[in-house]
Amino acid sequence: MKETEEKQERYTIQSIDKALDLVELLAERGSLSLIELTELLNQPKSSTYRILLTLENRGVIARSDEDGKYCLGYKLLLVTKHLLERNNIRTAAFPEMKKLSDLFGDTVNLGVLLDGEIMYLEIIESIHALRMTDSVGSKSPFHATAMGKAITAYLSEQQLEQLMDQFGLPPFTPQTITSKVRFRQELEKVRSEGYAIDDQEIVEGARCVASPIFGMFGQVYGAISISGPMHRYTADKIPELSRHVAAAAAAVSLKLGHVLTPAADPNLQF
Repeated sequence: MKETEEKQERYTIQSIDKALDLVELLAERGSLSLIELTELLNQPKSSTYRILLTLENRGVIARSDEDGKYCLGYKLLLVTKHLLERNNIRTAAFPEMKKLSDLFGDTVNLGVLLDGEIMYLEIIESIHALRMTDSVGSKSPFHATAMGKAITAYLSEQQLEQLMDQFGLPPFTPQTITSKVRFRQELEKVRSEGYAIDDQEIVEGARCVASPIFGMFGQVYGAISISGPMHRYTADKIPELSRHVAAAAAAVSLKLGHVLTPAADPNLQF
């Protein structure tokens, strides 16, 4: 392991490494000045300026005429567009998401686990005035969302423990699960029923139902969810919602090469 790490460090191009650090800082902070970036990167001002100039010339970052601070450039939007267009899970999921959206009229989401949070890859917004929605690229906590539960239910025990230790189970509403024991019980229920529920755990007055998406070798890739306000997502509505969400996730998994289990119902009609 030590030899591998030393080899990786030996072949790393430090200037590229610093440039990527800079891009990640701007993605996290929004905009930063040359001085702020220099301090955060812990390198000479001249080195930071050369990186900024190179990235600006390529359109990766841009400089504001108003305050002189730097932010991400439009070139990254183009890169992101191509990434999303070529993302297999997004391509496979969108038709199934559209079916759910047409059937129920509520917000349908596609998410993956990234750096301890659920990142939204695709969203079809609700047709209703009162709706629950995020934006593509935004993130939500893994323990307080239906998609987060649907995905983490199929991680290894080691991965799950690492997530809980590193990011914790902070409360967002009085309904948020904040106990490791209780969260594990919730994940066991997800595995048993094939779907997860966010019952006002991140936004009071809102519910969400999600099911996991699997790849060819049985690994969990992501999840599909549908969300809406409590008055439309009453307890008697959950069984119907869960059947359709589970069927949509199973259809996406099939497209990704996953062999369906006997419990799955790919013939469920929308």
